[in-house]
Amino acid sequence: MTDDFKILLEFFAGDVDEVAGRNAPAIPAELRDKIAKFASGNCTDEERTEMKKLLQERPQLVPALVAETKAIRQPPE
Repeated sequence: MTDDFKILLEFFAGDVDEVAGRNAPAIPAELRDKIAKFASGNCTDEERTEMKKLLQERPQLVPALVAETKAIRQPPE
């Protein structure tokens, strides 16, 4: 496994709310859409590279990625 997603996989073991905290900044809708696209695996190589760089620069976005990924993987109720 590459280190690209190591931190993400570590967050899956924990609770996203604890990581985000109560004062987590609001994420603009356009950025949230990019995160959702990345989580679903529907990015181009260029978009994927851009998102990985953004997540490294702004690790406070990782909980949003975890939440999006968990939402995608939830079985329908």
